[in-house]
Amino acid sequence: MILKFMRETVKNISSCRSGNATMLVALGMPVLIGGAGMGVDVTQWYMWKRELQFAVDQAAVAGAWAAAETETEGTYSQRASQEFLANLSVTDDFHADPVIQLADYAGGTDNSVAVSATATKELPFTGFLTGKAATISAYAQASFEEGVTFTSCLIALDEEDEGAVTIGGSAVLTASCGMAALSTDALSIKVDGNPEVEAGWILSAGGVDEWLKTNTDDVIMEYMEGLYDPFSELSPPNPTESRISRTYSCSAANDTTFADVAIRTITQYSYWQGPNRNNLEPWENESGRESSNVYNEDEGIIVPNGTEEGTVEEDEVVWRDLGGNGQNKKWERRDYDRTTTYRNVVIVEGGQAGNVRPGTYTNIHIGCDTAFAPGVYNINGGSLRINGQHEVNGAGVMFVLYNGASISINGGADINLTAMTASDLMNVGVSPEDANDLAGMLVFEDREGPGAGNNGQSFNGNAATVLNGTMYFPKSEVFFAGTASVTSMCLMIAANNITITGTTDMQTFCPSDSTEDTTVVSTESKVRLVA
Repeated sequence: MILKFMRETVKNISSCRSGNATMLVALGMPVLIGGAGMGVDVTQWYMWKRELQFAVDQAAVAGAWAAAETETEGTYSQRASQEFLANLSVTDDFHADPVIQLADYAGGTDNSVAVSATATKELPFTGFLTGKAATISAYAQASFEEGVTFTSCLIALDEEDEGAVTIGGSAVLTASCGMAALSTDALSIKVDGNPEVEAGWILSAGGVDEWLKTNTDDVIMEYMEGLYDPFSELSPPNPTESRISRTYSCSAANDTTFADVAIRTITQYSYWQGPNRNNLEPWENESGRESSNVYNEDEGIIVPNGTEEGTVEEDEVVWRDLGGNGQNKKWERRDYDRTTTYRNVVIVEGGQAGNVRPGTYTNIHIGCDTAFAPGVYNINGGSLRINGQHEVNGAGVMFVLYNGASISINGGADINLTAMTASDLMNVGVSPEDANDLAGMLVFEDREGPGAGNNGQSFNGNAATVLNGTMYFPKSEVFFAGTASVTSMCLMIAANNITITGTTDMQTFCPSDSTEDTTVVSTESKVRLVA
C-alpha cells in the first residue's frame, strides 16, 4: 500500500507545473540523506573490518609461533587470544570471542593456527532500514614449521675440501645416527665405490654425491647454513699428574712420591776489610747486595723417593774476595740458610708390568697386555699404537695428542677403552663446568698443533674392539676401517676429514639404550601468514 501511494503521489506531483524547484529539492533530500547515512555506516563497517582483520592476523601469527616451539606448543590458543585482545580498540566492546584452532595446511596435519572472529552492532542508518544489527567477520591462518636439531655420529670439520667425508669400496655404514660435513665444496660428501649406506640423515654446508640421493632413503640436506664444530670452544685438560714425564714399558714401574713442600731461604750479605779472613773489620759497602728472606710453598709435587715428613735444614757460608791490598783488601760474606718442610707425603706404587699411569709420553707402543689407570694421558709428538694380540683396557681415560701425535688401532687385539665421565674429570681437578663439556671425550687432538700429517689417524678394529666415547681430531684426517663395538657410550668421530674404507662394517655407533646427542646444527622455527 505504501509503495502504491508513493507512486501515485509522485505521478501527481510530476504533472503539476507550479513550484518545480521546490518539489525537486524535496524529492532529492531523502536520497541525499540516505546516501550520507549509508556512507557513515560503510565507513564504520570498514573501520571494524580493518581492525578485526588486523587482530586475527596478529593472533594467528602469535599462536603459530607458540605452536612452533616445543616448550610453548600447549599455549598457542592462550597466546593467540592475548594478541587478539591487545589489538582491539573500536570493536573492543562488541566483538565475539575468537575461534582459535589448529588447521591443516599444504598437505600437513595441524601445521597452522586458524583464527576467526566476528563483531556485531546496530548502525544508525542500516539499523533503521533493516531493523537488524550489522555483523562483520574476519579470518586468518598462519602456518608454522618447528625448528629442528640435528645430531651426528660422523662430522668432517674442514670448511672447503672436496670429499671431506669419503665413503669407499664396499663399506657398510648403517648406523642411522647422522653424517655431517662443514665443507662448502659442491662434493663435500663423496662416494668412491658401491657401499651400503643408511646414515639416517646427511647434512652438508656444500653439495652431496648424487649416488647418495639415488641409492639411499636418507634425509639429505645440502648447502645448509649454521653447521658448526660442537667442540670448537673446548680445551684439553692437563691435570697435575698428567704433566709428569713417563715412559711406557712392559716392565714394572718405579714408585712416585708426592708431598706438600714449604721452603724458607734466608740469604744475608755482610762486608769486611783486612788482609785475610782471620783479621777483618766490618766495612760499610754502599753498593753491596741486599739480604733476602724468601718463602715458597707447593702442594702435591713430586719429591725424591725415600722422602719422609719433617724438616731438613741446610746452611752455608761463602767468602768472596772483592780486591784490594793489605788493610784495604775487601771481602763479601754470604750466609745461606735453607729450611725445607715436607708434609702429606704420599707414595704411589709403580704397579705391575703393563700397568700404565696418567702422564706425558712420547710414545705408547703396546707390547704386552696393558691396563690404563683412570686419568688423562698426554702423547707429545709421538704415537699411541695398539697392535698385535695383546689385551688393552682402560676405563675413565682420555688421550690428548700434542705436536702432531697420532693414534693407530689395528685389529687382532682385544681392546676396551672408555672415556672419562664428568665425575672422573672433577676428581682430577677439572672444574664442574668444563667437566660436563668434556665428559665422554676419549681422544682429543690439540687444535694448536700441526695434525698427524698424511698418515692421519688410523682405526682398523674388529669385533673385539670396544671404543666408548668421542674422538676429536680438528687437524687430522681419520682413516676408518674394520669395525668397532660400543657398550656404555656412543662412539662419535669428529675430524678434519673422514675416509671410510672398503672394509668398514659399522652397524651401530651407540648402545641399544643410548642415542648420540651432540648437536651440529639447529634450524629456526618458521611462521608465515597464509590466509
